Amino acid sequence: MALGRGAACHVRGTAGTCAASQAALCKATAGHRQLVLQLGGSGDGPWLREERRRRSAEAQELSTGLRRVLLGELRQELVSPEERRELERLWVLFLSALELFLKDLRRAHHLCQLFPAQGDGAALLHTGLGGQRGGGPAQPPAAPHLEEEIEQVRATLAEMESGANIPPWTVEATQAAGTGSTTARAAQGESHPGHCCRVL
Repeated sequence: MALGRGAACHVRGTAGTCAASQAALCKATAGHRQLVLQLGGSGDGPWLREERRRRSAEAQELSTGLRRVLLGELRQELVSPEERRELERLWVLFLSALELFLKDLRRAHHLCQLFPAQGDGAALLHTGLGGQRGGGPAQPPAAPHLEEEIEQVRATLAEMESGANIPPWTVEATQAAGTGSTTARAAQGESHPGHCCRVL
């Protein structure tokens, strides 16, 4: 009996840690999205592109750790139904966050093709008037690291979906519309695990 209580305490601690990591991941991906939306604009340049790459690396590091812990705990047998529901809820939220992150990486790849950096590192700002200068290609290849980032996130998603059989449609919202999303709260540094959705 004592072993069961100890295991339950361990899972509660793990779920809390995972919830905090999930909030940090949402904050990192939200920051990454803001940087992606500036690509090709007047604020584009070497600093913006390096900061986007750094924020992407941070999000991928968080997702790697969170995936490993969640998958390990979901495969444990000594998990109470309540704790399993919380872990499954976090798993589905994690999938959703990574899918949005992958979408933003693809958008960044497209924008970097439209607005390639010059050889000296300065970004080009195209107004769409007068076409390309010098007769260059309409869409030069984006930086190779973006393709690597996309492939890594895509591989993580595939591993998650095959590693745990948790259909996303088993989770439903439990807060009223318009009261703010988990991602929005996480971007503001807040974390309220267990209050935005529940497992059916």
